[in-house]
Formats: sequence, structure tokens, C-alpha cells
Amino acid sequence: MWWHKIVLTVLALLMININSNAWNAGSKNRALLAPEIYSFLKDDYNGERQNWDISSSSSGATYFANTLGLLRYDGENWSLYKTSNTLRAVYCSNDTIYVGGNGLMGYFLEKELHKGFQPLSKIGNDIWKIFRLNELMIFQSFDKIYHVNPDGLVGIERFKHGNTSFTFPVGEKIVYQISYGKLMEIVPNGPERVICDTPEISKFLVKYVSQLSADTFLIGTLENGLFTLSNNKLTPFNTPINDFIKTNQLNKIIRIDKDNYAFATMNGGVILGDLKGQITYVLNRSNGLSNNRVHAIYKQQDRFLWIATNNGISLIDLKNPVLFFNNQFIELGSFYDVAMLNHKYYVGTNHGLYKITPLKNQSSVFDIELIKGSEGQVWNLDVIDNNLWVGHNNGTYILDGSQLKQLSKVAGGYTMLQSQFSPDIVYQTSYFGVAVYKKTNQQWQQHYSITDINELTRDAVELRDGSLIITGAANTLFQIWPDNEKRKVTIKNLSLLPQMRHATWVRAFNIDGQVLISSNDTSFYYTADETIQPCPSAFNKASYISEIIDDHTFIRKNKQLSLYNLKTKTIVPLAYKLDNIEDDLIFRYERITQPTSGQIMLCLSDRIAYTQLNKLKNAQINRVMPSITRIQYSNDRTGKEGVFKAGETIPYQYNTLQFTFTAFRYGLKSSYEYILEGYNKNWQSRKDNHAVFQNLREGTYTFKVREKGGSLVNSLSFTIAPPPLRSNLAYAAYAALIIVLSIALRYSFNQTHKKKAYLRLQRERKRLNDLRLLKSQQQLGEEVKQLQEEVTSKSDKLANLLLQNNKKKEIIDKINGELKHIRENHRFVDGRQIDRLSKMIKVNFDEKKDWLVFEAAFSEAHTNFFKKLRAKHPNLTDLDLKLCAYLKVNLSSKELAPILKITTRSVDLKKYRLKKKLNLSKEQSLKQYIMDFDD
Repeated sequence: MWWHKIVLTVLALLMININSNAWNAGSKNRALLAPEIYSFLKDDYNGERQNWDISSSSSGATYFANTLGLLRYDGENWSLYKTSNTLRAVYCSNDTIYVGGNGLMGYFLEKELHKGFQPLSKIGNDIWKIFRLNELMIFQSFDKIYHVNPDGLVGIERFKHGNTSFTFPVGEKIVYQISYGKLMEIVPNGPERVICDTPEISKFLVKYVSQLSADTFLIGTLENGLFTLSNNKLTPFNTPINDFIKTNQLNKIIRIDKDNYAFATMNGGVILGDLKGQITYVLNRSNGLSNNRVHAIYKQQDRFLWIATNNGISLIDLKNPVLFFNNQFIELGSFYDVAMLNHKYYVGTNHGLYKITPLKNQSSVFDIELIKGSEGQVWNLDVIDNNLWVGHNNGTYILDGSQLKQLSKVAGGYTMLQSQFSPDIVYQTSYFGVAVYKKTNQQWQQHYSITDINELTRDAVELRDGSLIITGAANTLFQIWPDNEKRKVTIKNLSLLPQMRHATWVRAFNIDGQVLISSNDTSFYYTADETIQPCPSAFNKASYISEIIDDHTFIRKNKQLSLYNLKTKTIVPLAYKLDNIEDDLIFRYERITQPTSGQIMLCLSDRIAYTQLNKLKNAQINRVMPSITRIQYSNDRTGKEGVFKAGETIPYQYNTLQFTFTAFRYGLKSSYEYILEGYNKNWQSRKDNHAVFQNLREGTYTFKVREKGGSLVNSLSFTIAPPPLRSNLAYAAYAALIIVLSIALRYSFNQTHKKKAYLRLQRERKRLNDLRLLKSQQQLGEEVKQLQEEVTSKSDKLANLLLQNNKKKEIIDKINGELKHIRENHRFVDGRQIDRLSKMIKVNFDEKKDWLVFEAAFSEAHTNFFKKLRAKHPNLTDLDLKLCAYLKVNLSSKELAPILKITTRSVDLKKYRLKKKLNLSKEQSLKQYIMDFDD
């Protein structure tokens, strides 16, 4: 009947929907456990959203066929090399990256990527797949294959029976399906052969073919799942994985190892598992995949799984020992605790309490169920007396089946501690004080509250005497001795200890039966007898120490999370660092626990990390030699840049260099050490992959780089040319100049030497002349002195002569007077006799003649005196000159008066008038002026 058909159709659709939801981790009741997925979107790699194919080169770099061109990623940096059309396929062989796409068929050379795309042949169709078959490179389009031999010769082979979507290398042959038709086998330049022509296969679109055994193939189809093909017979798989593939449409398959495969779908992401149906991981948008429509998957270095999607690129590390439990589509909140009871996981978040149940036979897919009535902040979960205790923001609960039973209204419940001395007693820290619970008649009840500590309490650890160490909200620390029978306590404030003087926060931990007190300032063991003992340095100032897990514990301090071995008392070196996990721990609410043997769970801000101790300790990372991917030099003044090429000498003005390097640590943080020999003396550490050196001098340098702590060193030498003034040509010019200067200097030295000798000779001559002159001057001085003495003597003689003449004159005047008197008074005297005597006196005593004699004698003593005096003072009269002569011979006014036959006063008047004529000042002495004149 018609309605039966409608019911059957509806039921079929419902079954398909149920089956789809069973794998859809995006639903509100499902979460996945898988390695961390690192996703890159178009803004990260500066390309387009769609990526079509993936391959990696022997150098370690990964290449992607992007809508805009060829993408390259080395774990540190992305590069895009654009092509004229969309790339659909990429395949790396040695240092050649073969590419194909819309009307494109060619290659890039890895060491010359900057030269761009190099065409192999001009084609008018699209290349969708590239692979190697023996020595040939195969480029596949819908209607033909191009094969390129090692010499670069291109051959073309058309499909004779129709078009195909994809070809598959199987052994030394190529298998392909005629679109929705027969499955064919072809050898380049050889015949085609039908390997399956059943009517059934014509209903399928084959997306994958590989050989399981000599006569058995694994066939993957777009919508009909997986089959085995043997003897022209198709047998479907009946597994959960096959259901997933049929629901989400298969696109690509790759083999991960001997037993496991990765199945990429058009709508549901990627699923990893084996052909028996065991699912290892499910990867989709809910746990970080960039998009559920997958175009390509690729395994690199036996550990990395690359996934190219319709909206970006994703990566997982298959060897990473840490897995993550989450669903990005479910707002579970921040994770504060996890516990296991009756083979079920319970997770406490700030949204409530969830029950997590793994699917049957599927360890990576979990159902999630919110426990009714648990909505709100869950602080702590503990399994005590086979009951799940829940410390909640609204009170304290015990889970009874699937129902929460409120045990008390004590809110907070940060720590629940069952006494090891009285198992029927449980202590609980809270928002206010400490709550004490007691088991009576098989029922747990709140016994009493310790309110003497009137503040929020956090940690609780029991000492060997039954006393408790309790920490407060910040830096308070107490030791309490509870008397649970009397419901009383004795409290000691340990915050007053000298060790706690500078504490701003304090934590208390149970370390293998010992109580460790840790603060921002110090850490120490505290014993029941109230003594303080030193603790291992690894615990010092630790902000969190986990519970003991198989003789190990996790320590958080200084923004680092470490694994500590209690037996060896050493930090365990881990190949996989826990930096990203440490960064995700909730500060002061850290929780790392072992809900069941062999499992470790770390509660993070938005997910749970899962690992196993042995896997974490034994995980290995194969170190590789870092690759120096780029050397860029620049001119700091002009901003111009260049890229270094092997063998190039870098111009001096471009003496700022930036080195870029990588260790191909996909998904992991790398740290590096480097040294520039000729510049650095010690290795330098760096967290990023760049090293810059500025203003390098000319010379040859060697740059070396290695991973931090690694031994594999890559090195590269380069030379910076000297500036023009320090070039070889300049040094040749300098040498020539030095030679010329040497000759010039030698010539100059010789000339200088000659000149110095000449000057020495001149000085010697001058010295001799000076000696002669000095001797002459001395002789002349003596002569002058003699002359001066002669002049003085003659002047004195002239003065004496004048004085004597003057006296003679006076005597003669007196004789004349007497003769005159005799003549006038004596009548009897002969007048003629007297006249004759007077005449005789007058003739023999002539004043003019006396002056001439004086003048001649004076001129002999004072040559040219009158001439020079008259030349200097032409207004002087003869009488003035005569007076000057008298003054020159040092005659006083008194001595001059009789000579001039005037009074002394008249002499002074004459001298005054003479002084005026000589223009002498009042202060100048006339006599001294005349005496010094012409000396």
C-alpha cells in the first residue's frame, strides 16, 4: 500500500540521520579525543581558502596547490608563489616541485623558487593528479595522461574507452575507472586491460584503489563506502568506519601504517582507523579542523598528517603523546576537575557536572551528558567511599546513580580530604572555614564546621599526627588539631613563621606522605613535630604540584610545567614540551590527576588534555639539521634590500643581514641557538627563527645555527666587501701612494737634513760673528769708555780752562782797574807807559780768540754737537749755542755769571729762556737734557 512506502521512506531517512548524528561530534551530546589540530586560514598563509593537493620535499618543506599558486611552509614561515591559474596538483621529487592545474603543467625548482613557474608543455586541459611511476612523472587530466621521462621529454597517452576522474598507481601499473564504468589498468606506452567490469561497479564513482594482496584490491567509492575487489567480485565492508564514509562521501584515502588508514570525506572531515572498523581518531570542525570538506590528505615524515580543506589547512602530529578532549560546538566551560567512577568519567566545569561515556569499542568518541541539577560552578570532584563527592558553588553533593544528593549547604568545596587515621571523617575547605563530615550508620552527614578560621580556605593536607595544614585565600597558613568528638579545634597561625614573612601566596601539597609548604618566597617540608626541613630545589616556589602518579609528579612554576621523578629526584627531560598545556592551566585552580591507572588528565581552560606517563616519557622527536632558508641584506640608510645568493660577495653598504632558519618543527615551538664567527664569541639563544646583525665590517664570516640543546649544526659562510676606500684597488693605490710618499719623505728628509746642516752652519757662523761682534763691541765699549773718559776729561779741562781764563780775566780786569786808578790819581806816572801796558793786556787777552780756542776744543770732544743741536732746534742763536756749550761742560750758574759778565740771576733767566726755546716741559731738566744730547 502507498502509505507503507511512505513510512518505510521516512524510517530510512531517520536511520540515515541517526547514523549521521552518531558520528557528528558537532552535536550537543558528543566530544572527540584526538591529537591537537593546528589549523591555518587564508590570513595565515596569504593565499586563497581552497587548497587542492599536498606534497613535501626532501628538505623538509611542505608544498600546497592553492587556488592562487604554490604555497610553501617550513614550520616557521609561509610563502606564496603565484601562478597564472589555479593549481590542482603538486608532487615533490628531489629538488623539483612538479605542479599542474587549469591549463598548467610544469615545475618549480626548490632552490630557485623566486624564478617562478617553469612550464613543461603547453596544454589546453586541466591536470588533477601528479605521481611517480618508476622513472616517469605522470600528469593526469580527465581524458589523458602526460608522462615525462628523466630527460624532460613529454609523452601523451589518451584513455581509449572514455574519461576518468582519477588514476591510481598500483605497482608498476596505473588503474583508473571510466566514469561510472569499468575499472581499467594501463601501462604507459602499453596496452589497457579491464580488471573489473561488473554491472555493480558502474553504479559507483571510484575515489581510491590500492592492492591488499596479489589478487585483492581495496576500492573506495564516493557514496557507497569501501569494498574489496577479488576475481571481479566486489565485497562491501560492514563497519562503523564504512558507515561514516557512506554518510559523508569519500574523497581521499592514504595509508598511515600497516593497519591504519586516513579517510578524508567531502562533508565530515577525516576519520582514522583500520579496515576492521576500529576508529582511532575523528577529525572535524568540532575539534579544530579548518573545514569538513577535505580535498587532500598527506602523511609527512611518518608523523605529520596534513589536511587540505575547502577553507584552509590543518595539521596533526600522529606521534604526539598528548591528546585533547573537546568539542568546540559545545560550551562546556572551563574544566576544573575530572574523576572516574564505575568506568564512567565525570567532569566538573564552571557550567556544571558532566558524565562522559565512550562509545562502545570506540575509545576516541564520547557521549556527554549534563547531570541534572548540577548547573553552575563545580570546584572539586573526589571519589570517597565509592561515592562521587561534588564541591559546588551551591553546596556539597554526592552523586547517587544519576541524581545529585545534597550533603550540605557548605559552598566552595575546593578540597575534600578523607582522614587516613579516621576513614569515617572527611574534611572540606570552603568559602568560609572548614567543614567536617562523618559517616554514621553508612550515611555521610555534616558533622560540624570549623569557623575559627573565618575566611576562605583552599588546600588541606593531613600530617602524621592527625593535624591538618590549611591554606587561606592568599598568604594565610594554619595548623589545626581537630577534636572531632568534642567538635573543637586548636589552631596555630603558621603565617607568623619567619619563612612566611614575605609570602604573598601559599600552597600546601602532599608529597609522598610529606607536607610541602610552597610560597612565592620559599618552599619547605613541615613535619608533625612542627619542624621545618629543606625540600628539593625543583619544588622551590612551585605554584602547583600534582598528586603522585607512579612515582612522578607535575610541577608548575615560573610559567613552566615539568615532570618530576620522585625516585631519582630529577626533572624528566621531555621531547614534547608542555608549554601550550601550561599556558592553558587555570591559575591557582590547576588540576592534573590520574582517574584510573595508566591515564593522566590535565584540566584546562576550555578542554581536557589526556596522556599516558610512559608515552609522555618515551616519546621521541627526530631532530634534523636546521635549514637556513633566507639571507636578506639591507642598507640601513636607504632602506634598500637584497637576497643573498651562494658565492655572492655582499656590497659593503648592505652590511645589515637578517638570517631566517627553520628546524621543520611542525606544530611545535622551536628554540634556536646561533653564532656568527668573526662577530660573536658565544652562542646566542633565540625563541623565534630570525637573527639580525647590523653594521658588519668587511670580511668573511660564518653563520652557524642549531636547535637549542641540539648537536646538528648548519653553517654558511659569506663575505662582505670592503668600502671603496678599503678595496683591493684602493689598497694598491695606497701602496703606490705610500711608495711615492716614502720617496717624497726621503727626499724631504734629505732636504731637511741638508737644510738643518746649512742652518747649523749658519748658526755656527752667526755664533762666530756674534763672538767677533761681541769682542768688537767689548773693544768698542772699552774704546767708547776711553773716549767718554777722554771727553769727560776734555770737558773737565775745558771747564777748568774756562774757569782759569775767567780768573785770569778777573786778575787782568783788576790790573786794568789799578792801572786806570794809578793814571787818574798819580800825576807823576807816565801815561804812555800805562797805555802801553793796557794795550799789551788788550792785545794778549782777546775774548773772541778765547772762544774760538774753546769752541775748537769743545768740537773735538763733542763732534757735531752744534750742528745736531741747531738742526733739531733751528731757532737757537749763537749766544744760545754758547750757553748750551757751557752747560755741556757742566758749568753751574754761579760759574757762568763771571764768564758771561752777568749776575747769577741773569744766568738763570737765560737758562729759563733757553729751556723755553728747546720746548722742554716743566719736569724736564735743562742741564740734563744738554748733558744727554748726542750721547
